[in-house]
Amino acid sequence: MKNLIKISFLMILAAVLIAGCSNEDNPLVPADPNNGGGDPVVINTPKYLKLSKIIITSFPLNKPNGDKWDYHVFSNSPTRRPDIYVKLSKSGSSTHVFRSVTMEDALFENAYDRFVFTTPASSNDGSLPHDIPMNQTYDIDVMDDDGLTADDWMGSVTIDPPAYYNNDNATFVYKTLVSGGIRIELEGRWEY
Repeated sequence: MKNLIKISFLMILAAVLIAGCSNEDNPLVPADPNNGGGDPVVINTPKYLKLSKIIITSFPLNKPNGDKWDYHVFSNSPTRRPDIYVKLSKSGSSTHVFRSVTMEDALFENAYDRFVFTTPASSNDGSLPHDIPMNQTYDIDVMDDDGLTADDWMGSVTIDPPAYYNNDNATFVYKTLVSGGIRIELEGRWEY
């Protein structure tokens, strides 16, 4: 009787394991979002990268000439830190499609600090998520808000959607872009 129970248990366990596996769970066999996977697999080309988050994980601590980002009478004042925001624009355009809120006196205190930008500065400053067509590049400029004087450009990165797509029918996009002292993580999804 014990053997019958053991065999029954093993058969049920094997059936559950086999039923729980499918090609959709196997990263070596990509799923086709149009027909649920299977043979033959059709690799689709996305129309857009839908950008949902811009995350700054590093920026230069000082201006290129060595000065602090903000002026203050007292040289060790914490208000000499940059007040950062990001602008998203089509490459070659001076008009932004998204401008974020400003993070005042930004400082990275440890390796886990991140500045996440998803909220526009005003209702006239676009919004995220934003659709970036596969045939276009966009720039993210990191700026220091200087109030009454001209804002300081801290650096930028370029978003090039085809360079991030691996012909795998992926859904989500996580990409780290680095340029100079700027390090930005992008989060979004492919729209087919």
